[in-house]
This record gives sequence, C-alpha cells and structure tokens, in this order.
Amino acid sequence: MTQSMSLEMQRGLQALTTCKKTCTTTLSYYLHSNTQDRDLSLMCLLRDCAEMCLMSTNLMIDGSEFMGRTFLICAEMCDRCAAACEIYSDDPQMMACAEACHACSQYCSSMGRLSSAYFRRPNFDTFEALVAS
Repeated sequence: MTQSMSLEMQRGLQALTTCKKTCTTTLSYYLHSNTQDRDLSLMCLLRDCAEMCLMSTNLMIDGSEFMGRTFLICAEMCDRCAAACEIYSDDPQMMACAEACHACSQYCSSMGRLSSAYFRRPNFDTFEALVAS
C-alpha cells in the first residue's frame, strides 16, 4: 500500500508540475506572440490553472485534509484551460498546454475522489504536537 501510494503521488506530482510549468510557459508565449487581439480570459485561466496546480501540489505533499476538494477544483480548472487552449488547434504550444492540462485533470479527478483513502493527516490536539511532527 505504501509503495503504491508513493508511486501514485509521484505520478501526481509529475502531472501537476508539468501542467503548472506548461501553463506558465504558455502564458508567457501567448503574451509575447504576434496576436493582435489577446484574450484576457485565456491569460487569466492559464495563470489560475498554474496557481491551482501549485496549491494542489503543496496540499498533497502536506497531506492536507482539504486536498481532495482542491484536487476536484484543480481538475475542473485544468479541463477549462485545456478547452480554451484547444481553440488554437494550429498552435503546437497551445496544444501541448491542452495535453498537459488533460493529463493533470485525469489525475486530479481520480485523486479527488480517492484522496481520503490515500492520505490522512494525524489529528493534533495542540500546536506543540503539530510542530513536533
């Protein structure tokens, strides 16, 4: 169980990290492209998706009790970001972003539903017990 959990976490960290980096790279790419009419909602979505992937990564590493719900929100954001990027189907960078977002969404959807079975933070009665862990 511990080994499979570790492998699942590694796959998740990879999917989240790849999605965050790809969204950040794509945002920079889009900002510096020759596109005359920039889509502000796409830029916000790319930024938000990257931030949510980072937050999900941090909560997973910490074993947060809020991780499951955060994963479900992350999956939704990744799906929306992928759909927005797929509009630019002739652009390889945008399609790479859509692919990374889809992969991350699949992982987050799965882990959002199963997180309580995989991760549990111990209950702490005092702040000192939390700090000592």
